[in-house]
Amino acid sequence: MAYLQLVQCKSVYNEDGSHQLTPNNIHDFDIAGDERPVANPAKFFRDHGCDFYVCCADFEKQYLVLVRPKEGIQIKKVTFVWEALRRHAKELLVIPFAELAAVTAEVADDVSHITTVFLHHTARCGSTLLIRALEASGMVHGVSEPGIHISFLQYLRSHPDMQEHDLKMLTDIVGYSNTLFNFALFQQDNTRTVVCYKTRGEGIHVADLLQKGVPDAKAIILYRDAVTTLNSALKVMVGSYWQYWLLTGLRLDTLLPTKIMPGYVMSAIARDHRLTTVPVPHGLVWLVSCLWLRRMQRAQALAQSETSSFFDVVLRYEELCKYREEMVLRVLEDIGLECEDKDAREKIKEVFLKNSQDGNMMASRWGTSGSWVGDWEKGVISTIITHSNMDVNRPDFVIEGTITEI
Repeated sequence: MAYLQLVQCKSVYNEDGSHQLTPNNIHDFDIAGDERPVANPAKFFRDHGCDFYVCCADFEKQYLVLVRPKEGIQIKKVTFVWEALRRHAKELLVIPFAELAAVTAEVADDVSHITTVFLHHTARCGSTLLIRALEASGMVHGVSEPGIHISFLQYLRSHPDMQEHDLKMLTDIVGYSNTLFNFALFQQDNTRTVVCYKTRGEGIHVADLLQKGVPDAKAIILYRDAVTTLNSALKVMVGSYWQYWLLTGLRLDTLLPTKIMPGYVMSAIARDHRLTTVPVPHGLVWLVSCLWLRRMQRAQALAQSETSSFFDVVLRYEELCKYREEMVLRVLEDIGLECEDKDAREKIKEVFLKNSQDGNMMASRWGTSGSWVGDWEKGVISTIITHSNMDVNRPDFVIEGTITEI
């Protein structure tokens, strides 16, 4: 049976650190009250769904977990939804998978006109900037990195030989969760007819699953070249250049990948023989470069569909920064929206004037200071690309269909 339960975030998650990167889970919370059964979850969600956001799924116990955050938390203004729902959770609504079809059917007509857009990316490439710019247009609900997509990824990776009925179940859950999240947003602002979900970095690996679950959804891929991606990542992962220099010089950084990255990320790299056998130190440069390469390769494979491109928009960080609001307007146009409001254009322009991740642990702490990536790092990147022998064969590889000018 569905139930409600008051909770609070476990104290460990109130402090910054790599543990924050772990996927959302019902065990992220301490219990603050008894379970309260919800006899009719469909009616309950109809009446109170605007207060609850899809957080994660537990496939072992077969339920979807939604979170009501504390008063004052505006979900579209947080840097990362997965982090905010964990830290600021006040109450859970737990719905068994068996009841999701009925709950979804109750509200599906209300949001049938809503267009869902998935913003996939390769990380450290301006995706938070873009989602904030789309939100600023006044036409799009911009949602930055809900944790539910990683629940799907974890289940998919833990069941490599999934049976057809299990895949159908998973696809159905994708669709149900999307409808419920859309409903919560629509109840708060029914003037916006598009919801754009920016996935987490590894979300590109479930892009096709999300599309199957939400067949009419549109898809965007945003990426950046390997060298500048690495430079941006290092400035988040390490306190200073001299600390980075000592870590790599003494090869101490080879101890860090499994300490920094959660298991669901590292296990995928560990299973890829092409990456585990690269003859370079398996430290920070190797880690970031492998993640970039795997995500780029997945995006390229999707873009090369024999029938039509998987993506409605293929965009690079360089052009986003060069054309700014004009590029955002182009993206809006490509997903079916035309922005003629001058005030909206000005609001989009303002987004580019500040750090979109300011105040979060993932914000770059070194701004536009000189690059930390020298000849040695570039050599490591090239060795990884050459050894892996994938379609993505250059650090500055351009995915098919990329918008390079306006």
